Amino acid sequence: MDMMQIYQSIFWYMFLFYLAGFVSYTLYFMSKKERLNKIGLSLFSIGFALQTTAFVIKWTIVGAIRFQNMFEHISLMSWAGVAIMIYVIFRYKNAVVGVIIAPIIVMLNAAAALLDKNPAENLMPALQSNWLTIHISLAAIGSGAFVVAGAVSLLYLFKNHKYSPKNKTQRNDFFQQSLIFLVFIPVGLFFVLRILGLMPEHTAFQFGVYETQSAFQNARTILGQFVITMGILFVPMLFVFGYVYSNKKQNRESNGYGGVMFAIYILSLIIGALILGSLSYSGTLIITPIRHAGGFWRFFEFVGAAHVIAIAIFIVLYFVIYELVGERINRLAGNLDLFDEINYRAVSLGYPLYTVGALFAGAIWAEQAWGTFWGWDPKEVGALLVWLFYSAVLHARYNKDWRGSKLAILSIIGTIMIFLTFYGNYFFGGLHAYA
Repeated sequence: MDMMQIYQSIFWYMFLFYLAGFVSYTLYFMSKKERLNKIGLSLFSIGFALQTTAFVIKWTIVGAIRFQNMFEHISLMSWAGVAIMIYVIFRYKNAVVGVIIAPIIVMLNAAAALLDKNPAENLMPALQSNWLTIHISLAAIGSGAFVVAGAVSLLYLFKNHKYSPKNKTQRNDFFQQSLIFLVFIPVGLFFVLRILGLMPEHTAFQFGVYETQSAFQNARTILGQFVITMGILFVPMLFVFGYVYSNKKQNRESNGYGGVMFAIYILSLIIGALILGSLSYSGTLIITPIRHAGGFWRFFEFVGAAHVIAIAIFIVLYFVIYELVGERINRLAGNLDLFDEINYRAVSLGYPLYTVGALFAGAIWAEQAWGTFWGWDPKEVGALLVWLFYSAVLHARYNKDWRGSKLAILSIIGTIMIFLTFYGNYFFGGLHAYA
């Protein structure tokens, strides 16, 4: 077995250890047996060692410490997430953090499994730069810290609520309000835009099996237009949904119902995007290619389709959490102040790393590779928006004393922005399309 095969095999062994660690933490959540926490932590530690070994082997193959594609970027992001998770569990003596971070790590590596794992041995000159290594490594580690902050924020929102069967009517009211916001308003807007003729006439969104069947062409166009509408609405919906459920007086009086609804939706969205990515990777579902006449809409197609899948998952998760695991969440160890502190410290760690890596080192490398510090590349713009957002988050914490649910929801929105920026070149192309 040559070094390349060893490198790729280690990834799958590492993934299996992370998956087994996730199962162990899930069982710990169900049973509260401390032995399962120790097993989960040990499994993640072994996976972390394997992932570190894989990096070393890869650098041996290419002859330098170098990160060169999206698979390695997301792998480094998950590596940083595991490192922070292990540190937090030891530092704060709280295994509950592993319960929420473990599935996020598994999802990150599941997404990485869909990407090309082959390291290029003969790199183009633009990629043979130490500034590129600094740029990607610091940006990925900073993003990993942001992902941990987002995961702990989900835990905060779930814990900041008493799951009591006594308030079933009020709970169902919030559930119905969430569905109206997530489903009926976008559907209504879709029909309005279609009647006004404001939807794109061409879209390649389709299920592969129907590609040559003309009877489905009109239905395919309508389906594509529908998911595009959902995608266009996604960003304002995300911020409005988060704002309403972090400030609504009714939410505060009901002890966190809105925060739970927001957390369930975000988990549903992450799972939905992973399912959609798998369908796209297998060719079962095809979104508009970049070079297609309607290529501009591919981002909105993907996000909108992920949102549609997430709605179905949202309904299932709602009943699972409230009917099956709500009481167990009530009994989770750890207090809200601890989770808020971990969230804040993770953001504080990720911010300077992301600033130096994504912005400063990235600008220097861009000048060396392309002759300009700033080229309005889609991924550059995305990184700037992420940095401005987290700057605002820290400003709100320092000067406005935003904490608790407000800070948690902001951290979660920031994590979604990280993922959208990371995959931006798949949708918009640009100078980062090499990865």
